[in-house]
Amino acid sequence: MSINLTPRLLAVASLVRGGSIIADIGTDHGYLPIYLIETGKVPAAIAADIGRMPLENARKSVEECGLSDKIELRLSDGLQNFKATDVREIVFAGMGGTLIAEKLSEILWVKDESLHFVFQPQSRAEDLREFLFSNGYSIGEEIATHEGRRSYITFDAVYTGQTKKFTPAECFIGKLPHNEDAHNHLRKQSARLQKKHDALKAAGEDVSALSEIITAIQEFIND
Repeated sequence: MSINLTPRLLAVASLVRGGSIIADIGTDHGYLPIYLIETGKVPAAIAADIGRMPLENARKSVEECGLSDKIELRLSDGLQNFKATDVREIVFAGMGGTLIAEKLSEILWVKDESLHFVFQPQSRAEDLREFLFSNGYSIGEEIATHEGRRSYITFDAVYTGQTKKFTPAECFIGKLPHNEDAHNHLRKQSARLQKKHDALKAAGEDVSALSEIITAIQEFIND
């Protein structure tokens, strides 16, 4: 059995530095760690999930690929069942940005400059960026991809200990490139914010902050 990743998981794989054991948090079927080992990017991996059923699915995939000696399956709520010396690289994919931020905030040892993170929030990427900016992490590269009608944002980060001053708009735009996938993603975000803006305005609420974010997103797209 050979693994061919979808565009969104290929984006995750492309940002993995490799060369060390990786933790795939929320592994589901275990396709990402299998691919990374089969392509020689990592020597071994820990595939973790909070659910027993997804972990069993991952186990079947790992066994079919003959990689049981290189991929450990671990039942874990985020990084709760990990210790600082287990891995040097950590992937969070398949959960919302707010939840990823919560999982990171629960673990003290993640504030380590030697760790490398790859994130692919399924929603609320702005919440994750805000958490990273506020807690001493630096975002590196961002990639926008799409599958069907859904868009996906993938980015990596490291801990530096230096908090970043940021605007609310930066939490939505991040370091996205100027390409069609990124612009399509931001158009969807802008449309979502516009609906919220209009509802709040109709209710007599102050919408100046939302207006600034929408304007900044539109300026980025049109730049």
